[in-house]
Amino acid sequence: MNILITGGYGFIGSFIAERFYKENHSIYIIDNLSTGKKENIKFKHKFLIANIEDERCEAFFKSHNIDVVIHCAAQTYVKRSIEEPMKDTSSNVMGLMNILHLSKQYNVKKFVFCSSAAIYGDNQSLPLTEDLEGDPISPYGINKWTGELYCNKWDELYGVSTLIFRFSNVYGPRQHVSEESSVITYFTKQILAGQPITVHGDGEQTRDFIYVGDVAEAIYRGVISELSGVYNLSTGLEVTINQLIEEFSQHSEIKGIEHIDARSGDIRRSTLDNSKLKKDLDWVPKYYLADGLAKVIDFYQAQPAQSIEATKGKEKKKANQKIPFLSFIENLILFAIFCAASYFITPYVDTVDLWLIYILLSAILFEKTQIIFSVVFAIAVHVYLMASQGKIWTSIFVDNSLLATFTIYLLVGLIVSYKLERGRIEFEFTKDELASTQNKYEFLSTIHKDTLQVKEELKEQILRTEDSIGTIFQAIKELDKLEPEALFNGAIHVLEKTLKSKRFAIYFVNSNGYMRLAVKSSDPSFQPSASLKREKNDLIDKAILHQEIYYNRSLEIDAPLFVSPIVQNEQTIAVIICYEVEFHRLNLSYQNLVEVVSRLITSSLARANEYIHEINNERYMEGTNALKPVYFQRILENKVETMDELGIPFVMLEVQTSDYSAENLQKISALLRINDHLGFSEQDKLFILLSNTDVQDAKFVIERFKLQGIKVIVHDKEEQILHVN
Repeated sequence: MNILITGGYGFIGSFIAERFYKENHSIYIIDNLSTGKKENIKFKHKFLIANIEDERCEAFFKSHNIDVVIHCAAQTYVKRSIEEPMKDTSSNVMGLMNILHLSKQYNVKKFVFCSSAAIYGDNQSLPLTEDLEGDPISPYGINKWTGELYCNKWDELYGVSTLIFRFSNVYGPRQHVSEESSVITYFTKQILAGQPITVHGDGEQTRDFIYVGDVAEAIYRGVISELSGVYNLSTGLEVTINQLIEEFSQHSEIKGIEHIDARSGDIRRSTLDNSKLKKDLDWVPKYYLADGLAKVIDFYQAQPAQSIEATKGKEKKKANQKIPFLSFIENLILFAIFCAASYFITPYVDTVDLWLIYILLSAILFEKTQIIFSVVFAIAVHVYLMASQGKIWTSIFVDNSLLATFTIYLLVGLIVSYKLERGRIEFEFTKDELASTQNKYEFLSTIHKDTLQVKEELKEQILRTEDSIGTIFQAIKELDKLEPEALFNGAIHVLEKTLKSKRFAIYFVNSNGYMRLAVKSSDPSFQPSASLKREKNDLIDKAILHQEIYYNRSLEIDAPLFVSPIVQNEQTIAVIICYEVEFHRLNLSYQNLVEVVSRLITSSLARANEYIHEINNERYMEGTNALKPVYFQRILENKVETMDELGIPFVMLEVQTSDYSAENLQKISALLRINDHLGFSEQDKLFILLSNTDVQDAKFVIERFKLQGIKVIVHDKEEQILHVN
């Protein structure tokens, strides 16, 4: 099946993807990489880097035939949902709605929604069962509960089979490390960093911890079964934080425990009843807490530096963001520098307005709000200089030159700042457009590569698959010959390869009621008669008369399985006879293939006969049916090839005459059968090629010629083959 996992690069999603990939399912992923990492998936898959609300998701659905959607993508932090409820709703409701809508639109068979125990709120009726009323206490819980309602309605309204799992506290490797991580991951980070464990409250609060591998197994079984509805996915075991710390101490040394105030809104006790899932799915969690913790510690021990450095980097970034008035302080420093420069430069250079330069630099370096401060600082310097020169304070503020200077400084600062700000905005806009275009390009490139891959796969299937148009393609190559003798050899190969039998024969039809074998399958055990007499109303006779394919539907013994006529100029000139086919192939598709192959052979023969007709004067001695040396040599080569490949004998007779007149050559031709040939060798000797004839049969032909006063002798077989080579 084609399995789409939203959030497939994340902690839980990557484990689910692995589980399905191990069972040879095709994996598709949509993820925005906000918390997930592409490195989490190390096997072949197809992906789209985008938010689940993004309109590009539709193109992804449209480009791939998705069977099952497993919706893991979500904003999962309760604290963030309280601080930014709109963002939580955008992802957890609008994003879900988009994926649900696309699942219905593109005929997804099953939709799995990863919900949460947060929908129960602080309900202390433990253990919590699926029939309890939801009572969430955070926007995260509210939106998860809303998501469940949407899934149920999509099942009712549109027939999208939905399966909802309410997760307890999932833990395991690959979970990103931060203050918002699960308590197990956060404790692991602190222990490996040699820090004391931080516990909120007294540590007697409880949680139901389930290992991520058990979650992936349950979802896999749920998808391949007929399961639908709502299920708790948990261990059903209530574990206190203090018990968790005790279990950690069995694996690693703990440097100490620091108790801090309990977090507001924290649920005191939590455990989910999983008996319904155990009963309906025949599933039980395999990992005890000790086993799961060991795997988590081993995972993070292999990469502690990366995790801790990433956390430190985030904390440092947050610290930088908390520095107040940073731009103002930097502005003061720049002002001080220009004050010092003014003190040293002004006595020597009085033509440069340093403070205008200061205003320009401020406009370039700082945001627009700092321009006013810079102008005020610069004007303050001017006021100070004017006052130091003995001007009265009250007159300074009505001085036109000072007002003009202030206006110029302010205008220059604002104009430059505005232009730079506009440039920054345009630059950011261009960056966003570029990023968007790059994302679209990457997405379209991925689709293009996928399309090319599918095209190549289909091409291989077409060319290699049994009973497909690829066999017709191969047939056309085999039948691309202009010499009737060579074409019949190719026809047998096509019949054997395409129709999967080793019991084919092609007979020429004569007006005297007898048919002469032209070519047969190469199987040595298959020896059809060299000539056949038409019996009235038998399968062969019907095919010849009605010029249609006839099948032995009553399965009469000793009768062919089917007979297909080869018609030229509204006359049946030959028939294709099949004597045996495996029973399981006898279906409508096989009959269609018989008809197609028969038409190909007929049209190829028609083309070959047209070719022979067009080159008739070049092919035959003038006024006769005697082949010229070059064309006689070609037919001889075909006879040798047919004998080697298909075991069909031929005899070469040398005509002992020096009379090569048109009258005599026509007399000799009249004594030959339809599939025999008369022609000259390169040594200008006259020969006859008797098709499908051995030396014993050739004696009757020699007698027939003798009665007409024409002497012919059998040409030595070895000599005739050497003649060809």
